[in-house]
Amino acid sequence: MSKTKAIVLLTMLMVAVSGCGTGDKEAHSVGDGGRQFEGWHGPPEDVNKKPFDFYYMKSVGRASVKAMEKRSGAMMQKTCTDAATTTVKGDLIGKLVGESIQGASGVSDGESTGQVVVREFAGQLQGVNVKECKALYPDDPQVPYSGWKECECVVFVKIPGGRDAVVAKAKAVEAK
Repeated sequence: MSKTKAIVLLTMLMVAVSGCGTGDKEAHSVGDGGRQFEGWHGPPEDVNKKPFDFYYMKSVGRASVKAMEKRSGAMMQKTCTDAATTTVKGDLIGKLVGESIQGASGVSDGESTGQVVVREFAGQLQGVNVKECKALYPDDPQVPYSGWKECECVVFVKIPGGRDAVVAKAKAVEAK
């Protein structure tokens, strides 16, 4: 199997497994007036505002065992949100690079180019931030915020230049 076919297959598998969307897809309502996004969008305060320098991705987290044993809803909320952010960090960079260079013209070997671009961007990112989160379970009436045993968050990272910067980096790597 050629490297190009392998990267396309791997990318398709990542898309299928993660249920990801792109910047062109419509937002999904998460209740209570919240909205979730995946893909390239504008800043968190107005995701429709250009330039689309922010990459958003959904992530699921689970509260710590200690928080659940203590029956502390506030601790469940905090540890669940932290877990959703921590687990997504590596996946976020790989996904945004894979999605961005998959169809880029001038990138002939997406697999090896993608690996190099992931390494280069990983060192430049300022960090993963949380746009919003929601609990995945109803609260126990006796334990406020206990629905945060598991949660779904939308996390984001800013990439100056957005998708175009990722594609440009991939083309520069290919040219070496």
